[in-house]
Amino acid sequence: MKRAAALVLVSLCLAAYPLDIVVDLRNPTYQNGVVYTDEGGVVKAKDLRIQAHTIEYTRKKSDGKEIHRVEASGDLMIQYKGRVFTGEALEYDFLTGTGTVHNGKTFSGLWFISGERIELSADGSYHVENASITASENKESDWDLFAGQVDALKSDLFVAKNVSFRLYKVPTFWLPSFKLNLKKTSRDPVVRYFLNWDKSQGVRAGMRYQLYSWRDFALFGRVEYRWSTGWGGAIESEYDPPGSRASFVTRSYVGTDRLETAPNKQFRFRLQGVHHWRSEDGKTNTALSWDKYSDVRMPSDFKSEDFEVGTAKQTLFWAHHQARYAIVNFKARPRANAFESIKQDLPTFYLNTLPIALGPTGILSSFFLKASYLDFAYSDQLATTPTLKPPSDYRSGRFEARERLYRPFYLGPITFTPNAGAIGILYTNSQTHDAKNMGLLAYGADLSARAQRSYSESKHVLEPYAGFLSLTKPTVSPDSHYIFTIMDGYNQINQIHGGIRSLLYPQAEMGKGPWFSADLYANAFVSDLTIPQFIPRMYLWLEWRLPSLYLSFHNAWNFQNSVLDFSNARCRWTISENIALSLEARYRSQYDWRKADHENFILDVTRSENELLSSPLSDQRLTLLSDLFIRLSPFWELHFQSHHGFLRKTETPYNEFQIDLFTWVASALKLRLSYSHTDKDDRFSWQLYLIKK
Repeated sequence: MKRAAALVLVSLCLAAYPLDIVVDLRNPTYQNGVVYTDEGGVVKAKDLRIQAHTIEYTRKKSDGKEIHRVEASGDLMIQYKGRVFTGEALEYDFLTGTGTVHNGKTFSGLWFISGERIELSADGSYHVENASITASENKESDWDLFAGQVDALKSDLFVAKNVSFRLYKVPTFWLPSFKLNLKKTSRDPVVRYFLNWDKSQGVRAGMRYQLYSWRDFALFGRVEYRWSTGWGGAIESEYDPPGSRASFVTRSYVGTDRLETAPNKQFRFRLQGVHHWRSEDGKTNTALSWDKYSDVRMPSDFKSEDFEVGTAKQTLFWAHHQARYAIVNFKARPRANAFESIKQDLPTFYLNTLPIALGPTGILSSFFLKASYLDFAYSDQLATTPTLKPPSDYRSGRFEARERLYRPFYLGPITFTPNAGAIGILYTNSQTHDAKNMGLLAYGADLSARAQRSYSESKHVLEPYAGFLSLTKPTVSPDSHYIFTIMDGYNQINQIHGGIRSLLYPQAEMGKGPWFSADLYANAFVSDLTIPQFIPRMYLWLEWRLPSLYLSFHNAWNFQNSVLDFSNARCRWTISENIALSLEARYRSQYDWRKADHENFILDVTRSENELLSSPLSDQRLTLLSDLFIRLSPFWELHFQSHHGFLRKTETPYNEFQIDLFTWVASALKLRLSYSHTDKDDRFSWQLYLIKK
């Protein structure tokens, strides 16, 4: 009754000034436009909530001036413009939308900010005097950043002046000013310390620190010291605004180190970065990456999870544009490192038209055009002997055009699609130092059907399919022109592909895809002397996608040599919210060639089996992979990874593994202890992160 009376009392007080304010006080008193309680209450307004033990709410006019404010203290908590503040006392003016929190504290991301006075502004920003900034929620922290003045904008941009780093309240170093994006630091560790020991190189210690952060840009510094070789360091930058059409990341490292087989230390470096851009309509995209490093071992020797940016050790520029009737691509890839053997695109232009209907015939036409200047450059560090000369670089202009016509016919559940086309390629240079014009015809057909039946919990779909592909003999043999990629290896082929696919869908969630898939298929080759067996291999793909379990098996039987050609198995199992594991086995026989495209058989019909067996494309191996995560307790996590290799002809079996143990040593300090074993080294390391929990 007393609280209800208070609400009525305040309503009468506000009647002359209609505002969206709720004042809910326990056992209040009212006098001359002032409502007061010392038994607790809450005041609510737009973007504002005040909760305290003592509250004095004033709404009146004095000497012709309007007064509208609130004062609160004792067990004080303020929610203002999406932020929470605590403190000893508050003075807030509703007319200006500003206030002052005495001995206040707030937080953003992993940072806790306290000060003698926190001035609240109407736009949601605030100003702190004699501020202490720390990552600990405890009242007393071992360390902090102390600043005479701090301004925090409403978008969590932080500006501090006259800053000193204090350890146990003792200043250790000073900065005139400091800028930080408070929210951005919750994604990346602000500080990371690490200490590594490996058997071959000894002790290495270092740290990674966020030097600067403002709006959506962050700059990091990295410094390290190895006892046996000396200093190293890196400068790293990141720009990745949420929802932005542009982003970039750079990593630049220099230092002194020594290669495992080298007696003396040497200067080593790696400069890498990526940049992405997307047009406003989403039809144009560009990607730029660069990766320049001092030696071929550098990326693996300086391997760190937070240093890789996904360049795949490539330096290239790619542009993609989708128009109404065509897709256009542009690619430039020069060689950045002289010890690489790569195909350089200097540059390459692609044009691919979308399917166009030719009048009322139902025939669809697609056209592809590619223009390039290619330069294949070999590494300058290839091993040579007096009798074995290093291969020579080669280069040529290359112009390719492909036209394909096809017409689908729908016969109930059956779809039949014949196709025909032509391929032409011009090389401006060749082994005989003259141009080569290569042409061939391509034709074939695809046949597919679909049958389905529904059950109480699942829907079963059967999809038998078959296809025929024929390429005529090219006008120039593969040995008479340059081979830059697999797309230069056109040769005569007559291939039949067929199989049957079985799918099971859940009736309740058809949009999630099948929970079980099986695909049994084979390829047959007609009138081919290189592959005398009509059906050389049979393939089987099995896949289960269950709520907490994923299983897949992909196997091939080689009829021609009566061996298991390859077998890949994978299991990913989330046992509980605290345990998850992944197991994988990969087997490849000596007859399973190392091809970039496993479904392209031009290589198989062009080179004899004996030639391929004596080449690096034949590489038998058995690889076992494991990945286990266990949350031992709310504060301890274990991550185990292993990699095992067997059956290699030129290498001995190897067993490699890594164990990581994680724990929180403070509210925002995460410790990582690691031990890794490889066939060449053993390494122990610890890392300490300052990161949001």
